Amino acid sequence: MNDYKIFATLTGGEDIEQTITARTESEAQRYFKAAHKGTAADIFEITLIRENTTATKQQQRDTLEAIKKMVEELGPQSYLATAFEGAFEDAEINIENDFADSMKARWEDAEKRLGELNRATTEEINRLRKELSESEKDYDAAHAEIAVLRKRTLTPDDLTDVIHLVTEKRVALDTEVKNAAERIVEAAAEPESAAFQNAVKDHRAAKSDLEYYTALLTRTDSIQKAS
Repeated sequence: MNDYKIFATLTGGEDIEQTITARTESEAQRYFKAAHKGTAADIFEITLIRENTTATKQQQRDTLEAIKKMVEELGPQSYLATAFEGAFEDAEINIENDFADSMKARWEDAEKRLGELNRATTEEINRLRKELSESEKDYDAAHAEIAVLRKRTLTPDDLTDVIHLVTEKRVALDTEVKNAAERIVEAAAEPESAAFQNAVKDHRAAKSDLEYYTALLTRTDSIQKAS
């Protein structure tokens, strides 16, 4: 469509100018004369002022009605009728409300939204997979650590055996302490003698070990009672 400025003289000598949107100059003249029917307007100049302009709403309504009529004449089951299904309604709404909507635009928008949703879903799935993988690694690491700790931890039976062995060792050391004390007494008359010196040395060593195993027995007994 083009915009034409038409200059004309009406009956009575009044000069007017009007912009008409039409496909051709001759069509613009017909629109102008139809608009001023009965006035004997005399067109003396037509100027093309703009090309590729948008048709007026009424022109679009007329064109839409003409297209609808042609499609209707093809039959309700025609390929064109099927292809234009819903399109005429969109066109009417666009004309009356200055919209620029179409079935293609809605389809493209829906496809775009679906693509965005798919991308977001894929990203979320990948994120969850990564978290799951990390959780599985943590789970495996935790179980490996538990296995190590179990190997380092005494079972109740092991603990009972340890207490039994420590008790026997403590009894033996107590005997050694007493024997060493008796030897000290026997050799006390000769404090410089090897017998006295060895007795004192053995007494100290046995007493130190006895104190250690006594404390160990106390700790292991406490652990057994707490478990």
